[in-house]
Amino acid sequence: MPKNLYSDIYHILKGEIDSNVYPPKSILPGEEDLSARFSVTRNTIRRALKKLQADGLVYTVKGRGVVVLEPIVDNRVIFSAANHFGFQDLMSFPQNKFIKQLTTKVLEFKEVEIDDSLSSHTSFTVGDKAYYVERLRMVNGKAMAIDTSYFRKDSVPNLSAIDAEGSIYQYIRDENLFKIAAARSIASVETATEKEFKNLDLEDANCVGVLKKYVYTDLGNLFECTETKYIPNHYSLVGFESY
Repeated sequence: MPKNLYSDIYHILKGEIDSNVYPPKSILPGEEDLSARFSVTRNTIRRALKKLQADGLVYTVKGRGVVVLEPIVDNRVIFSAANHFGFQDLMSFPQNKFIKQLTTKVLEFKEVEIDDSLSSHTSFTVGDKAYYVERLRMVNGKAMAIDTSYFRKDSVPNLSAIDAEGSIYQYIRDENLFKIAAARSIASVETATEKEFKNLDLEDANCVGVLKKYVYTDLGNLFECTETKYIPNHYSLVGFESY
């Protein structure tokens, strides 16, 4: 059985919610029924449902089941700081149905040694080897964001520029390297630099949104530091809290 089968179930259920198989305010089938449908354990179903809830698509109500929430409307690209599926996961948000194409262009890929300055920036240990990856993210052909990332080499020892053009998170899962467990995120806004003006379609904007993420394995190791700079008037950073 594939290790990440829960993600397949998540995408199937999400598609059924998007297409009104399960319309807003309806109740999803119970865990037992879904387990039988997909021939998986209830724990796998719970993981898929947890991902749906994290995206703000459903909510678990005690005594009633998993309720499909009414969608919100936003004409910008919706993304979440909690995303652990990578750039392609923008397509998972119902509000992003207008996205037809997501493209990544690797601007720079090299191996570096962490010095005092990079240690301060990444929180990696001085002397660590890391891959530095700079990627331009395009939505429907428009340059919308620049990622500058550092990945600890001992965590992803054979990472290549070709892997970086796709999804590095998918590469980690495909190679069964480790589980991505948690991330710490910091959001801010900064004045755009000459580099951002050159690479991004900023139009009249003179600033960029900034999201810095520190990502951990399930053993508590910090393996990634990524800073994303994006066009602020085309993106909405969203979160979903259940009470």
